[in-house]
Amino acid sequence: MDDKLNGALTEHFGHQKDFDVTDIFRFYSDRNSDISRTAVNWRIHALVQAGVIQRVGRGIYRLGKSNPFQPDLSPRMKKTARSIKKEFPYTGFCVWELATVNHFSHNLINFNILFVDVERDATDAIYYRLKEGDRHVTNIRKTYDDISELAGTVCIRPLVSHAPVRIWKDIPVASLEKILVDLATDREFFPFQGNEVLSIYDSAFEKYTINESAMLRYAARKEKKVRIQELINTIKRQ
Repeated sequence: MDDKLNGALTEHFGHQKDFDVTDIFRFYSDRNSDISRTAVNWRIHALVQAGVIQRVGRGIYRLGKSNPFQPDLSPRMKKTARSIKKEFPYTGFCVWELATVNHFSHNLINFNILFVDVERDATDAIYYRLKEGDRHVTNIRKTYDDISELAGTVCIRPLVSHAPVRIWKDIPVASLEKILVDLATDREFFPFQGNEVLSIYDSAFEKYTINESAMLRYAARKEKKVRIQELINTIKRQ
């Protein structure tokens, strides 16, 4: 790659938080009027692979190397996920733990909950199956005044279709984009939905590469897109 041109690109976009494909095409076409969109797309791919820029949304980029969030996999997470994969091989699900929030929150949580988000039609079947081996299994359809009432449990929740789920070490886990949207919108996470959620978002966006487009698509499926867009806009203004 052309180190001199990459340096010019870094300097050109250094004052911008984010930029899009059109901005990048304009940068290259100003230097070579004959360059094609296809050639620019290949350069964008090479820039991402080299860590010069990172993709943070559909056609949206930011300077710097991508730094995706890599969740910790507790023994309970792995055991539960493997049990579901074995017993329900065609059912979509993901696992994640409330302790994940401690990576972003200033107010550390001193208890943990394992969330198992499952396709809605399978929630009861998986609930009763997991209950056979662990009495500390609950269903989110019950009403709780305080999330701490769920401490130490495996909590079954319905999985919204097309939720952003990823495979990490052969385990389906909730992506950071999904966790952030759920924290801001689901009733069980009400204690986080004041000023704390802004602090969590600010810290998460500062530390990790986050796909805003994936967040907004997922939020739209939950009819919460306006709320999530407002949160993203707020932390960008800070």
